[in-house]
Formats: sequence, structure tokens, C-alpha cells
Amino acid sequence: MLKFVTSNAIQISESAIQKKYQKEVDKIQRQMMSSTLPGLEKLGWVNIIDYYSNQQLLAMKKKAQQWKKQNLKYVLVIGIGGSYLGVRAAIEMVQGSIGFGHHKFIYIHNMSSSYIYDVIKKIGKNKFSIIVISKSGTTIEPAVTFRIFKEIMCKNFGKEYCQKMIVAITDSCSGTLHKLAKANKWTMFYIPDDIGGRYSTLTPVGMFPMVLAGLDPLEVLKGAKKALDDTKTFSLKSNSAFLYACYRHYFHVVKKLQVENFIVYDPSLTMIGEQWKQLFGESEGKSHKAMYPTISLFTTDLHALGQYLQQGTRNFCETTLWVDEPRKDFKLSINDNTDGLKYLDKKTLNYINEQAFKGTVLAHTKNGKTNNLIIHITRCDSYHYGYLYIWLCRAAMMSGYLLKINPFDQPGVEAYKTNMFSLLKRK
Repeated sequence: MLKFVTSNAIQISESAIQKKYQKEVDKIQRQMMSSTLPGLEKLGWVNIIDYYSNQQLLAMKKKAQQWKKQNLKYVLVIGIGGSYLGVRAAIEMVQGSIGFGHHKFIYIHNMSSSYIYDVIKKIGKNKFSIIVISKSGTTIEPAVTFRIFKEIMCKNFGKEYCQKMIVAITDSCSGTLHKLAKANKWTMFYIPDDIGGRYSTLTPVGMFPMVLAGLDPLEVLKGAKKALDDTKTFSLKSNSAFLYACYRHYFHVVKKLQVENFIVYDPSLTMIGEQWKQLFGESEGKSHKAMYPTISLFTTDLHALGQYLQQGTRNFCETTLWVDEPRKDFKLSINDNTDGLKYLDKKTLNYINEQAFKGTVLAHTKNGKTNNLIIHITRCDSYHYGYLYIWLCRAAMMSGYLLKINPFDQPGVEAYKTNMFSLLKRK
């Protein structure tokens, strides 16, 4: 399951946080019940379990089976922001970053001409399918890259092939992508109107690619339901997601910390960090408020940023995600001491990594005087992804409301788009 540990928060105790913030959290609960908070129309993800019917999951499984029979070399997942990060985060958390279970997936999430050229060169004349994810169909990054790869597919394999090998995940009744999909008879799965991008991973946005990759959708939803049940209460003694939000608010508003460093110890969790970064950065970063969210992969980054984190400017806090049971582990067998490693004989690699984690927290807390929060999850499987994702969504929601902002919009994102379209002379 998930355990939230606050004993390494050096500036305030858990009981003090509960005492300081419970009244404010209760006030937010009353405002939610009276519908006086902004953004509540985008709270559909708290009812995500009710969204799915057996028919919907069966339709996704059926399409996935059809594609698997085609002996595809590659699957292109075209999307950006919340239409991309959660998909990859879930798959890599469960199956690893090397890609044994999902080696066919290529993610198209930018417009770099060099990157797109490299993908085109990689797929060559091999068979591939496309999952294009966009609610409107007009977001320029997926719109442009989808056009490129759709044309390559149609040129190489024909229109009939395209009808079978393109899935559009989009709005249920309108928008450019919906119209294109309907006109071309592509399979469509729908994004609910009351769920926004970064909160949409458990809609077909993430669920169809997860099914295709081999994750268990029922286990994902089971984990999500458990997290929703566990975080229903507004009591800070029982709701660790809201407690996390309160700690973050205290560090930023009271202690004036400007940065939160989210730390993982497994490359397969790097994309979880990227999803966390979007959840909090896009939910909170308004009205010149909120901590800057950044991520680190340890122990790798300890040999690049370790010196700064230990003795640099004290303007940050740290949150570590630790997995208690690794997907795989193995024991060292060392019969000689020629490399000085005899003391590690019979120890597992995960045990060694765990001591690095514990030693780092101790060094950063005791010597570096940095606040450390720790999120423990039991293992990296479909169930725990569903649980962790909803737990983080709940925390991001409360964190935004504590800052008195709408955690479900992102008005600042439009600024770069306006300037870009002006420079491109779009009419």
C-alpha cells in the first residue's frame, strides 16, 4: 500500500501540522460541499470508477487483441502534457524503463525535427499503429506530428490499413480530431468532459495504452478506488494525501522554501516524477505562487547534484518515493576481496540501494538541515500505480486550494501558444 512518513521533516511535527491546518482543510470541505470553490466542474476523476462499464473495457481489450495479432513492430503514442506523461509513467513503473514488456512503444511528445526524423528512420517500412490523444485535436504538437505519421502510414500501407490501425482518444461529440476520426472510421475512445488533462490518466487516455502494454486495467481501477476511499475523509490524522499538501503549504508559505525536489531511486520511476512535476506545477503555479517542482534520480544525481543538495542554498525541501519490494532483486556472491567488496557478500542489490536511500535522508536531514518527506509504496504493479496516481491527484487538489487558487485550470499555458500562432501567422 502507501505509507507517508514525516519524521524527517525537521521544522514542524505531524501533530503540529494537523493542529495548524485542520480548520483550513475543514473550511475547504465546506466550500466544496456548497460548490463555492473554482474548478469543481473538473472533479470527474473522483468518480472514475463509475465511468467504466464492462463494455468499455472489453472494447479496449478487443482492439488491443486485434493489434497484437498484426505482429506490429511499433506503436506510436502521440500526445503531450497530461495526454502523454501518465501513459508512460504507468507503463514504465510496472514494466520497467528498459522496455521488455513495452518495447514497441514510441512516444511522440514534441515537435523537434531531429527527433521526428529519428522516429521516421527507426520505424522505416515496418508495420506500426497510432494512438493519438487530444481532446480538441487542435493542440499543435500532436496535430502536426499526427499528420506526419498518418500520411506515412497511409502511403506505406493504404487507407484500409489506417482505418484499423489508428485509435483516436478524444472528445465524445465534437472537435477536430473527433470529426477526422468519424470521417475516416477510426476507432474512438472518449475523454469525459469533466476531467482535465493531468487528471485524465485513468480515462481511456491512459487506460487503452496500458491495456495494450499488458497492464491489468481492473487492478489499476481497484487501486484507484482504494485510494479514493482512503482519501475521502478531511481528517488530517487519516488522510495522508491532504497531510502532504499541508506540509508543502507550510514549507512554501511559512518557511519560504521555493523548490521541492522529488526523488526516486529507480529509473523506471523517473516518469512518475515527471507526472508529479506536471500535477503540482500546472495545478499550483498561478498568481506567482507555489514551489518549483523538480525531480532527481538517485543515486545517479548524487554524483552531480549531491554537493549542492548537501551544502548549497537552503531554499528547497525533498520528497522521496521509495518502493519497498523491487520488481526484481538478486543476491551478491563475493568469494574474494580483490575489489574490496567482500563486506557485501550475501547482500542483495536492493538492500545496498536501500542503505544509500537511508544514508542520504540522514545526511540531508541531520547535516544538510533539509526537510525530507517520504512516500513508501509496497511494489510497482498495476494496483499500486492506480493508488499512487489518485493519491497524488488528491494531494495536488488540496495543495492548490490551500493556496487559494483553482487547481484544475492552466491559463498561463495559453501565453506561449498565442505568441507562437502569431509568429506562424495563423489566421
